[in-house]
Amino acid sequence: MQTVDGRDRVVAYASKLLVGSEKNWIHKQDGTSEIECWGIVWATRKFRCYLDRQEFDLFTDHKALTWVFEAGNRTSNAKPARWAMELSQLRFKVFHKAGTAMGPVDGLSRLHYSTVNALTWADLLNAEEDDGEDRLVQVEEEDPVVFVPTTAEPRNDVSGNAEITPAPEEDDTEGEAGSPPTGSSLDEFGLDKFRFVEEQKRTPWIMAMVAFLEAGTLPLDAQLRVRVLQMAPHFGIRNGVLMRLVHLRARAGPARTISVPVIPLQFIETVLHYCHSDLFSAHAGLTKTVDSVRKHAYWHGWKKDAKEYVRACTTCGSGKGYRPWKNGLMQRMPVQELSGPFSLLVVDAIGPVVTTPRGNKYILNFVDYFTRWVEAFPVTVLDTLTFVQIMVDEVLSRHGVPERLLNDRGPNFISSLAQSFYQTLGIKKVFGAAYHPQTQGLVERFNGTLLGMLRMYVGEAQTDWDLYLPRVLFAYRTSYHEALGDSPFFSLYGRDPVLPLDLAFLNTNED
Repeated sequence: MQTVDGRDRVVAYASKLLVGSEKNWIHKQDGTSEIECWGIVWATRKFRCYLDRQEFDLFTDHKALTWVFEAGNRTSNAKPARWAMELSQLRFKVFHKAGTAMGPVDGLSRLHYSTVNALTWADLLNAEEDDGEDRLVQVEEEDPVVFVPTTAEPRNDVSGNAEITPAPEEDDTEGEAGSPPTGSSLDEFGLDKFRFVEEQKRTPWIMAMVAFLEAGTLPLDAQLRVRVLQMAPHFGIRNGVLMRLVHLRARAGPARTISVPVIPLQFIETVLHYCHSDLFSAHAGLTKTVDSVRKHAYWHGWKKDAKEYVRACTTCGSGKGYRPWKNGLMQRMPVQELSGPFSLLVVDAIGPVVTTPRGNKYILNFVDYFTRWVEAFPVTVLDTLTFVQIMVDEVLSRHGVPERLLNDRGPNFISSLAQSFYQTLGIKKVFGAAYHPQTQGLVERFNGTLLGMLRMYVGEAQTDWDLYLPRVLFAYRTSYHEALGDSPFFSLYGRDPVLPLDLAFLNTNED
């Protein structure tokens, strides 16, 4: 933890179970001291990147350790002695603090998990997930539910400098013909709006909630009656569909409340497919998929099911690489002074990639620093004329003229024609440092993300990537962005997009 403005702020969380021979410490006479000491050693190793060359305070509720780590003290136990020698490289002071005074840490260490017995419908209605969301059942870890996602279009490889690898052969014929991919149809995956309402009516707990909301009728079971009364404020009815109110927290700006349909069991995997595997989702990662489900559907245990679905996705498993997380140095980051959307625009290019039948072999990318909105266009050449034409026809005509434009020192961006273009429109040109792509790191990172998303869908000949580009861009714009705390689409338009999934469940009238 770090003290900021007089308050303790959490920097990071970490925990560890005893494994192997470490469990033998539990039965030793002085095992408690060894376990507590090992916890300190493990934590300092874990957070060494933050603690090295820094003075810090170490609080423990095990008073014996304040003596072990004092200079000049000796112990007959070799293990704590070795650990104390290792920790002597760090500059810290040890303080004893009662467990009752360290509520957050002490409380977490006392969490335990036990097998859950059969639950009544009343229990199911009020069951809570770890994040505060209601869930239907709790599944034991040794017997997890595994989803095998269905993918309409397999993927393959897009490399950093140019190759976009396989998907099914039938995609190639479509690509050669020049017809854009359409993704999955609603009927193909059973998104029938009338059947959806009927399935809701067949679900017992949904029937109990609807009966109370529509007619004030309470169930006969006393426990269920109490639970319905408790949870009714979180539900509503729209077009005959039971809806759940979801409170969305925003990192910037006000929080908001939306209503999403309550999904019967038969439609859960269909919803997960649309929120992860569909072309409008582009096999988003764990965080983005969970956020997409949160905004479009609800059922008990939705978050656990979404995570299991993503982890079981064979397309993601074979098409995405593992990026190890590295702890960065703690430092104050410079803040970009931005007046609003599209005040600072970053531009970069990818390619050459595989040439398509339409002659496209480059991708010209634009990223707005304020909203993280992205534009990407397939082009045949990367000359200044092409850049200026796309800038005027596709970017400025929709979003206006940016105050500043940042890019690398590519010849198509610094030519005399480009300089004249900037001067005519009053755009302040900002150049990145030579041979230092980190200057425009935002667009460089997007380049890798875009290629990874295209990799999920391109054909074996890799000549249809330009047909998938608009849909993949939509998936990126409507996905959760860590830096924003929301999606680029919401940051720019102030609303979430309406997707086919929303209309399939809510438009229940004949017309």
